[in-house]
Amino acid sequence: MESHRRHLLFLFLLSLAFPSTSTIPRSSENDYSFDTSPPPSPPPRPPVQPNTSLEYMDPTLPPLLPAQNPQCSLQILQRDFAAIAASSSPPAFFTYTPPANCPSPWSRVILELSATASDIQKDRIAAIWIAGAEILRTSTPFSLSPGVFWRVRKDITRYTALLRRPTRFSIMLENNPNATLTGIYSVNVSLHFYRGAVNRLNSHPIIRGLYREPADLIIPISNMTGPGCWFRVTNETDVRTRTVLIPNNTYRAVLEVYVSNHGDDQYWYANPLRSNDVGVAGASGLASRKPNGGFRQVVATIDGQYVGSAVPFPVISPGSVNPFFWAPVAAIGAYDHPSYDLELTPFVGKLIDGKPHEFGLTVKESQPYWLVDANLHLWLDAWSDAVEGALVRYKVPPLHLGRQADWKNADGKSEMEGQVIIRFSGWVSSSAGNVTTSVRHKFKFKSHVEVEEKGEMKSVDMETKARTNLRIEKDHVVIGRVVVETEAPLNLVTVTSNGGGGTRIRKTKFFHEMMEARSATEGKTEDWFNTITDRQESEGSVLVGEDGEVVWGSGDTKSIYKFRDDKKCYLRTVNMVGGKLEEDEESSSCAAAALSGAMES
Repeated sequence: MESHRRHLLFLFLLSLAFPSTSTIPRSSENDYSFDTSPPPSPPPRPPVQPNTSLEYMDPTLPPLLPAQNPQCSLQILQRDFAAIAASSSPPAFFTYTPPANCPSPWSRVILELSATASDIQKDRIAAIWIAGAEILRTSTPFSLSPGVFWRVRKDITRYTALLRRPTRFSIMLENNPNATLTGIYSVNVSLHFYRGAVNRLNSHPIIRGLYREPADLIIPISNMTGPGCWFRVTNETDVRTRTVLIPNNTYRAVLEVYVSNHGDDQYWYANPLRSNDVGVAGASGLASRKPNGGFRQVVATIDGQYVGSAVPFPVISPGSVNPFFWAPVAAIGAYDHPSYDLELTPFVGKLIDGKPHEFGLTVKESQPYWLVDANLHLWLDAWSDAVEGALVRYKVPPLHLGRQADWKNADGKSEMEGQVIIRFSGWVSSSAGNVTTSVRHKFKFKSHVEVEEKGEMKSVDMETKARTNLRIEKDHVVIGRVVVETEAPLNLVTVTSNGGGGTRIRKTKFFHEMMEARSATEGKTEDWFNTITDRQESEGSVLVGEDGEVVWGSGDTKSIYKFRDDKKCYLRTVNMVGGKLEEDEESSSCAAAALSGAMES
């Protein structure tokens, strides 16, 4: 029995470990001057050849490099999506049976979604669920010509508990073709299974979150009856819930939250703060129905009690800001929206009382509408039918947001700023012994929005920083630590002028970055570390018609993606000018990655 206990404790510590990387410093360049000369006349649209095609890409680190081949692959969906509205139509369902020629356990499972758009079409939100648990949220490209195709590859090893038995997949892809937007999406979804050792030098970290080893059980906190398994949240009082029963032998819990913004909150990050909406957006095109400021926070509760939150990363949809920025290079996270892990282990003692508990989700300060759901990842004690536990510390001070606004008609500025430190601590007694988990989460938020020149110029400067510290103790000795740090700066400047005939010319400069650093220690020895930096700089113009639709435009985008851990580096630089790839370079040289960071500092 003692060996079993040591084995379980080892697995518990292993579940906390994950790789981490070093960040690329932000560029010091702050030149937001514009060429004010009239734009050239749009060139005539070239005839499209029957075999012409263009790949839209997401320049991030692939989950596995081509040096490794899967043990087996399984196609689970091949379908055309012609007219499906996310607000009313049900998702497409398809059955899944584990592959007989390579049964579990698997060292890796990779989801691959490949799709084409037959013709011009807007960007659409989509998601894939397994038995109601979301495994991918994605956006389709804003296809500017026929023949566009793209591919999303995601490591879904963390969901292997859902893949070991026959189940049901579902996919929701909103599409509303009309006389102008005639594109039909043809979608293929496949799974690639790997067995045996995976060469870490050729692979992405298995889990990008608070743990490495997949959970034993995953319970969806989602809408099991509506169109799509996501909940639709319209404001912060709109709390969506699901009641579930937790196994009595649960010794660890993590809630993974998916969220995306739509409708009136499409440009939440650029939302000014003022008492009325007269002249708020000017002619910038970044409009909002209610100017309540640029802060949003997805919040999770258990039986009405706050248990965790995250400020969502502002994913830019492919049709937003300037669609020509994202053709053919996607905005950060657009094809694979980030999810957010909330450590719930301190609350396990409350959850294993044999009673059902209500999990709630909402978005603070939100406007209609957000799509939200979550997955509850649970680790079970195989050597015990029941464990014990209790919450011993719960410190959740209120979040005080400083709000300042100064407006005169259409012009003015507003600022929002706040920070909070949240602490939880709880113990769980299982066959691994009595283990105490302490969580300290701190985040800082700043938002500055300024409108000038009678509403014709708008600038946005936003930054979110977060740090989560996880400490594991046994017999009053710290046996493990995990630290996750994130930073997400965004800068946007838009200048609008008269384009004639009721049209408007909108010129935009845009900077966006996602930086993540993770580290884990066992005892006093560092076990894993990794950092990921994903940054983009864009500049371009669009001509907007009286109806608000883009008539024509152009855009340049430079993307730099860097990953680094204790054994490998990966650097990819993609430079897109006027819709054409001028540069696409990959390197596994840590020297090149270090040089890239030095050049940008």
